[in-house]
Amino acid sequence: MIKKHTVIGVSLLVLGMLQSFTLHAEVRTFTSPDGRTLQAEIIVATPDRVSLKTATGQPLIVPIDKFIPADQQFINDWRKANPEQIKYRFAADFTKSKASSSKRKENNETITTERWECNMKLTNQSGQTLDGVTVDYTIYFDNIERGNKVTRSKKGTAKIGTMKNLQQMVVKTEAIDLNSVQLEGGFYYTDGSRARQKETLNGMVIHINHDGKKVFSWASSGVPKGAESVAEGTKESLLGQ
Repeated sequence: MIKKHTVIGVSLLVLGMLQSFTLHAEVRTFTSPDGRTLQAEIIVATPDRVSLKTATGQPLIVPIDKFIPADQQFINDWRKANPEQIKYRFAADFTKSKASSSKRKENNETITTERWECNMKLTNQSGQTLDGVTVDYTIYFDNIERGNKVTRSKKGTAKIGTMKNLQQMVVKTEAIDLNSVQLEGGFYYTDGSRARQKETLNGMVIHINHDGKKVFSWASSGVPKGAESVAEGTKESLLGQ
């Protein structure tokens, strides 16, 4: 004798399989803004392109904006219900640039304050457009305190939003003020030296996030060992491979 709950369970399983098949193999009439129509099913969708299979079995890749708004919404809903596994890959580097400089005198010292910015160079090599991209970064620099160098760090976040495939972006960080101190001629420090003391910007670490998940990490040279769990100078994704 077959139990009633067993029959119900099997029926629900079959229904679920049919619904899944319908979701992935639905043939739809897609319409262009000028009224042309196309019978096709979606194979893969990204934020800006959709791969279709026509009624004749022909593969077709089309920018989403080539369809009417209702079709664009359908494609976006389909993409959210059928997320593609993304092979995250980025290239990263940075340069630094001096934004401003000013001088002041205190007793027998001339203090120069320079404001520096880091320019993060990021390239999306993941093969598709990514929405919801943010970057967390840490900048490492040396301060002078009582004649001694002390390594400090400054963290920040930059919102990028959309990164197209192979798009290279330059994103500026928040500025850091670095000082250098020069004694006037004829004066010496208590240890007998006249050494010029200068604060320096050493390096930085970059973390790229997609939809709130960390997918890539990179560290330049000059980052203190053990400060971050990424290899110095690495320009490949450590998290997305």
